[in-house]
Amino acid sequence: MLPESEPTEQALPPVDELTVPEAPVAPIVERQPFWGYIDLAMVIGLMVAIIGIVLVSVALAMMLVPSLKTDPTPILLPAQLGLYVAIYLALKITFALRHQRPVFSSLGANKNWTPRLLAMVALLGLALSPAVSAVAELFHTPEVNMDILELLNKSPVILALFGVMAITITPFFEELLFRGFFQPLFSRSLGVAGGIALTALLFGALHGPEYNFHWQYVAAISLVGAALGAVRYKTGSIITSSVMHACYNLVAVIALVIKHQ
Repeated sequence: MLPESEPTEQALPPVDELTVPEAPVAPIVERQPFWGYIDLAMVIGLMVAIIGIVLVSVALAMMLVPSLKTDPTPILLPAQLGLYVAIYLALKITFALRHQRPVFSSLGANKNWTPRLLAMVALLGLALSPAVSAVAELFHTPEVNMDILELLNKSPVILALFGVMAITITPFFEELLFRGFFQPLFSRSLGVAGGIALTALLFGALHGPEYNFHWQYVAAISLVGAALGAVRYKTGSIITSSVMHACYNLVAVIALVIKHQ
């Protein structure tokens, strides 16, 4: 028989070489949208400040050019463009300082669309204007003399420029602010339906001065805002809601020009 070998002790690795399994780390999920109500306050504050600068500039121009006091038509277009500059700069400054993020892609100016989808929302926009007008008739909407239209009628060129702006620049920047910035934030707090509804009400209220604050017009514009909000939510893009908005404005501008000829 072979002699039994004595058991040998197995050498343990040094303590510092022992591997301790790491606890799983939960992935950090960024909240959507990434901005919050501090950003909202900052954007509104910056917009008020920039619009104030625009208004002061308009007042100075009217002081330096006396003819503008009797006919302010030439300064209306630059003042309107100043509003859109205020929207963009307020968003740009806020996103750059607080989040280091771009404005357009963050707010839904993305490629979540196809030519077919754009054609569909364009048709919806064309149909939306007569549909809202029919609803407004049910509200017994009063006639409103729009002072801005009376001014623009003095200059066909400026009237045409305002018409072009109403179906190009205006829809995009309004969608950028309302459906791009406001709606996702409100939806995070109130749910999708609540976010769309609150944004639509703000949209209607801020258009109130154009219609002498008649509640029927505010209600009608709020319905438009709700339809645009639903498209923004379903498609995930403000490009689609901007196209729909532009087509709605196109029909409204044509109807307004025909009515006041």
